[in-house]
Amino acid sequence: MEQPMLRLGLLGFSDPAGLRLQAWATHAREGWPLWSCCDPHLADAWMINGHSVEVQDRDSVVIRHPLDGDDCLQLNRAEVDRPLAFAQPLPQGFASAEFFDADDEASVRQRLQRFEAWLRPLRSQFALGAEVLQRVGQFDGVVHVQREGRLLAVIDFSRWYAGLLVPARPVDIAMAEWVPVKQATEGIPPSFMRLPLHRVMWTYAVRTSRDVLPERYRRKSMYLRRVPQVPARWFSEDHLEIMRELLTNPADFDDLSARTGIHPELLARHLSVLYHAGGLTTDSESARRADAITRRAMALLRFDQRDDATDFRDAAQSQNTRPPSSILREAFHSPLRVSGFQDRPDKGGSGTERLAG
Repeated sequence: MEQPMLRLGLLGFSDPAGLRLQAWATHAREGWPLWSCCDPHLADAWMINGHSVEVQDRDSVVIRHPLDGDDCLQLNRAEVDRPLAFAQPLPQGFASAEFFDADDEASVRQRLQRFEAWLRPLRSQFALGAEVLQRVGQFDGVVHVQREGRLLAVIDFSRWYAGLLVPARPVDIAMAEWVPVKQATEGIPPSFMRLPLHRVMWTYAVRTSRDVLPERYRRKSMYLRRVPQVPARWFSEDHLEIMRELLTNPADFDDLSARTGIHPELLARHLSVLYHAGGLTTDSESARRADAITRRAMALLRFDQRDDATDFRDAAQSQNTRPPSSILREAFHSPLRVSGFQDRPDKGGSGTERLAG
């Protein structure tokens, strides 16, 4: 069974401690998800050095972890939308049930396993995406994904939509039976998580270690077909640059690598993500028909972490809004925000840029 690559953000650690944590976290274990260290804003989970935390108020803390210059990060605990844990010692007056010993590999691995349990819905989406990829073209209607009589997911290939049972285990989805059904009047059960398949496929493509870029995208000219309808915070700077380049002029693989300066191996990964989320095409006519909508969506794309703002056509308020130069540093809805603690004498190292990878 294929395992996802989960993304870990390390905050407030000195270089030696951060590099040690990175080595422990990224050590592959058979049958378990893989971990990679990345920019904290894109991470699925956070490990935070408690020694670098300063309490501001009940819900807000400052992390001495500069991303640029002397800035620190402010974290609003009430807005946290992913699992996190603090390395001991914790600051005086700061309470958290989620802590670990950063000097003990067993404690770090135990914490990662707790993260993996918390991230089961994401891992189940990954497993569902892997199965969809194998079956694209085999179905054109509604399919029930079930195991031992238990319904785990409903997929509507005609509407490119899915419903997923939240407690479903990835292993059950991987071993499930796919049963075509007539269009059910009840549709997706109300207790299921409703997901556009483009979002499921993005979740899979961005976390797989396989090469899932169709061969034609390595030799034919590519066009931007649409802005993938996923939360805007999911786009990296590379994703945005690729989309802008293709919106300006179509390109083949080698040309796009030269224009963006992105290494071919990394470019293939980014293209596979955009492709499986419905963003790319090699059909010039298909791109031409969608050109006006695509240009409008790109112009109105703004960093927004709210999942209800994924349709950029409807989110538009102004034709003159420009795409941001960076969606990683100044996200209005991000739990992590730059804080102006510039005069601290004890900021220490962070290791962020080296650990971002």
